[in-house]
Amino acid sequence: MLEPFYLLCALFSAIFMTCYADSSPICAPSDCGNEVPIKYPFWKRSGTVGEVCGYPEFGLECSKKGYPILQLKTDTYYVTDINYVNHSITLVDIDVMNDTCPRAKNNVSIGNIPLSFSNLDMNITFYFNCSSQPSVVGAVPIKCLINGQGKKSYVFEVGTDIGRRTWTNSCDAEVMVAVKHDQINSGDLINEFGAAMSKGFVLDWNRAVDCAECELSDGYCAYNGTTRQTMCICKDSIIVAESCKKGATTAAVIAGLLSICYFTYKLPRWREKYSFLTKGQRNNNWLCNAMSVTSYAFASALLTH
Repeated sequence: MLEPFYLLCALFSAIFMTCYADSSPICAPSDCGNEVPIKYPFWKRSGTVGEVCGYPEFGLECSKKGYPILQLKTDTYYVTDINYVNHSITLVDIDVMNDTCPRAKNNVSIGNIPLSFSNLDMNITFYFNCSSQPSVVGAVPIKCLINGQGKKSYVFEVGTDIGRRTWTNSCDAEVMVAVKHDQINSGDLINEFGAAMSKGFVLDWNRAVDCAECELSDGYCAYNGTTRQTMCICKDSIIVAESCKKGATTAAVIAGLLSICYFTYKLPRWREKYSFLTKGQRNNNWLCNAMSVTSYAFASALLTH
C-alpha cells in the first residue's frame, strides 16, 4: 500500500495531466474555399464541437459561393475581407450583392457584440414607397425603385435629410445602412448607391471584455459552448482559466511539486542501487590506510639499520 505522501503525488500528477496537457489544435486557421482566411478571433462553425478558439459571436458559416457568412442582429452578411492588422472586417448584405438597384430590407444593427462602425463608412437612409414629395432640398427619386402605383423612393446621407419628420409618415419604410465613403466618388448617391452597397461596409472589432486578461498575456480567448465559460489558450496549447501568466505560475508550482515527488521516490532506490560504490570506497580507504602503516614501518626499519 502506498504511503499518503505518494498518494498525494499521484493526485498532483493526475491534476497536471488533466489541466495542463491539452494540446488540441483548435486555434488552427481555416477558410471557406476562397481567399478570406478565418483566424482568431473568428472561427468556422462547421464541424466545431465543444471549445471554440475565438469570440463566441464571431463564428462564421460557409456559403455555397465560398464566402464566410456572419450573422448580425437583424441580417446576414457575406464576409469579403478580414484585415487582421487593422482589426477590421468587410461585410456585404447577402440580399443586395451584385444587385445594381438593391432594395435594403433591414437596418444595419450590430447588437451587443465587440464590433463598431469604421471611420471608412458613411450611413445612408432609404425612404421607400413614399406617397408625397419630401420637403428636402434636392430630393430626387430613385428611378429604378418607382413602383407601379407611382410611389417613389429616396436615399440621403444621414444628416442631410433635414425636415424628414414632416413627410416620413407618408413612406412605407425607412431603412438605414452603411456603405464605404470611397464608393461614392462623385457625390452622386442616387446613381452610385447600388454599386456601393455591393462593395459593402467596414466594421472594426474591439477586444472583448472577458478576453482582455487572456490576450494581454499573449493568449487566445476560447469559449466552451456547453459550460458557457471563457478560457485562455496559451501558445504551447495549454488551456488555463484566465491568463497565461497565471497558468505558467501554476504549472511551474505543480511541476516543482512533481519533481519533489519524483526525487523523494527515487532517492532511496538510488542509495540502495549504488551502495556498493560506497562500500567499495570504504574498503579502499582501509586498504590504503594499511599500506600507509606498512610503508611507514618499512621505512623506519631502513633508518634503524
